[in-house]
Amino acid sequence: MNAKRFLSAVFSAMLAVLILGCGQKPDVAAMACSDYDKLTDPVQKAELQKRCPRVGGEPFKPSPQKSW
Repeated sequence: MNAKRFLSAVFSAMLAVLILGCGQKPDVAAMACSDYDKLTDPVQKAELQKRCPRVGGEPFKPSPQKSW
């Protein structure tokens, strides 16, 4: 009987932790650079732009072709 109570308490605690964590915003570090266009928060966009310099800035310009 004691083991059932213990397992029930552990299960209830784990369920509560899982449910409480669902309402949080995703961390910018967990986002991919391709998610930049989907973001609406300017703070998150700025953080992602620091981590991904090619995103949101000037367009990519390839180097001139070399013929060695």
